[in-house]
Amino acid sequence: MKNFQFIFLRLCIYLIAGIFLAFYINISFEILAISGAVILCFFLFSFYRSRTRLFPDALLGIASFLLIFYLGFLSTFFSIPNNQSNNYLNKNIEPTDSWIISGKISEELKPKAFSEKFILEAESLILKDSKLETQGKILLNVYHDSLQKLTLRPGTRVMLTWTPEMIKEPLNPFQFSYSRYMKQLKVERQLTLGPSEILITGYDPNLREYAWNLREQLILNLKEYDFGNNELAVFQALILGQRRDISNELYKDYAAAGAIHILAISGLHIGILLLFLNFLLKPIENLKYGRFIKSVLIIILLWSFAFLTGLSASVVRAVFMFSFLAVGLQLKRKTSSLNSLFLSLFFLLLLDPYYLFQVGFQLSYLAVFSIIIFQPLIYQLFLPGNKIIDYFWKIISVSLAAQIGVIPLSIYYFHQFPGLFLFSNLVVLPFLGIILAIGIFVIILAAFRLLPNILEELFGSILQSLNIFIEKVATIESFVVSNIQLSLLQTTLLYLIILAGLFMIRKIDYLRISFLLITIILFQVITLYSKADIPATEAIVFHRSKHSVIGIKEEGIFRVYSGEKVDSTFLNDYLRERNIQKLENHQISKIMNFSNRLTLVIDTSGNYNLRGFDPEFLILRNSPKINLERLLDSISPNHIIADGSNYHSFINRWQKTAENKKIPFHYTGEKGAYILEKKKLD
Repeated sequence: MKNFQFIFLRLCIYLIAGIFLAFYINISFEILAISGAVILCFFLFSFYRSRTRLFPDALLGIASFLLIFYLGFLSTFFSIPNNQSNNYLNKNIEPTDSWIISGKISEELKPKAFSEKFILEAESLILKDSKLETQGKILLNVYHDSLQKLTLRPGTRVMLTWTPEMIKEPLNPFQFSYSRYMKQLKVERQLTLGPSEILITGYDPNLREYAWNLREQLILNLKEYDFGNNELAVFQALILGQRRDISNELYKDYAAAGAIHILAISGLHIGILLLFLNFLLKPIENLKYGRFIKSVLIIILLWSFAFLTGLSASVVRAVFMFSFLAVGLQLKRKTSSLNSLFLSLFFLLLLDPYYLFQVGFQLSYLAVFSIIIFQPLIYQLFLPGNKIIDYFWKIISVSLAAQIGVIPLSIYYFHQFPGLFLFSNLVVLPFLGIILAIGIFVIILAAFRLLPNILEELFGSILQSLNIFIEKVATIESFVVSNIQLSLLQTTLLYLIILAGLFMIRKIDYLRISFLLITIILFQVITLYSKADIPATEAIVFHRSKHSVIGIKEEGIFRVYSGEKVDSTFLNDYLRERNIQKLENHQISKIMNFSNRLTLVIDTSGNYNLRGFDPEFLILRNSPKINLERLLDSISPNHIIADGSNYHSFINRWQKTAENKKIPFHYTGEKGAYILEKKKLD
């Protein structure tokens, strides 16, 4: 494919290869420095040699690959917290109440019902008269206290007790890993404290924190007007990038309608803003150096909008990308747009390799790349003569092109496909630019207390109509395909199939047909293998706080045993991964066949006369007041399992008893759900 000759695409591939390798192998700094010196010398030798030769050979290309590969590896090596000598992970300090950590709040995260979450940038560790300079990000959980209210915001300097904890992995299988998500933000530890345990020592905002405070002030200004709760929540998300006030119901409606991208300021919003500014400033092109002046103005205005939205990471990435595209757009060549896209990708990954693993980053670049490649091909399929029809056809072609690039990855991450995405986008996208323009105007007027009632009511009605439309589309559940399971390998093969299809569009020959057929066959083989790899029979004791939930999978049926009615939505991830179609609910009995193992379930105190009964498993639930040591004198289970319905004080006592009896003890609140596959019988 001709586009693959583009220099920055190849450089990005080399860089990404180095980034990936750095995350999977560990080397010392000495080896890194020596290998860097060797690669640099090799590159300089190859470069000098190429200048003295009439016909270039492959040596310079190999040297260039190694140099860019090494740059990716080097950048990633120093970005990994464990490789930073000054990071708190490498201070070898036992977490005690004696140590104090000082730092600055850099970001506010979405709060929970009983706590607020922040990112704390560590600066120093203090013990009496000694002070250690340090660095690194920490997740700060501040639980609510009715007696004391603490106001924290980005830029606030604090001192607090250094009692860090690991960010726990999910306790049930296949659930979203908040720990992995935090690691992608370079956050390795967390602190959980009350307001009384945090001392505010000052306020020292940087440019990003000034932008955040400006956004918060603009939101407070908007709340003085008579916007509905849902309308104001969507307003904040659409224009200011603040999604914390969006209710779960509203969020699910937008997701089901295939319009969730509207609620997150990303490439879509910045792209629309770029096109709007490009149209608005078109007369400047008639001036001397008009194209240059126009590009500079567009970039300034894009970054001004980013400042208005608090300079959040996703908006900064999008504006950075479209700043390069703004230049490429002025050159009016697709090759310029692609080179600009990959140039921005190259520098962003060089600055922060962790971007590569963030979902919003991946989706933004895939969508824009897909639009540049596929939109002209789709648009050429139908050339309407009517301008109105042509306008809507362009929107359809852009939407279809973007979906080609993001659908596999969206299914991989979110496990659903909104069938009405095209209808939603066809209705919403033509007016999104107008909504953005009016919204920015409303914000400016509200900031100066000049917003007239008629404009307030008009914009409120527009947002209300948008929410009503999305809600109506979301109610058509038959078009929402959910619980789709795709592995990373399947997702990669889907992209190879798309790539093979693109090759076929360009030119049909034997090699391209073979490539397409091979990728399709590989996808089918991997899909069949994934289904065959699912255990036919499996038993599991889930972790559920204050509840007991036991599941047994047999012959395509999943039987859920629980002592009381529980919300079963937490099972959705397990049901999807195990491809379970049929679910049955049962009451927990005293004696169970736990994946072909005899199991005793104890949930109350009592006199257990168990002579002649020899269970392999003992499950403790609902904090039974029993003498476990005496019980274990009469039975000898191979394993003891305690679920989340038990008191912690009981767990600690039982664990000591099990250790004395040398019987493995599994508490789901610490080790996660207990999973057992079918016992293989002779």
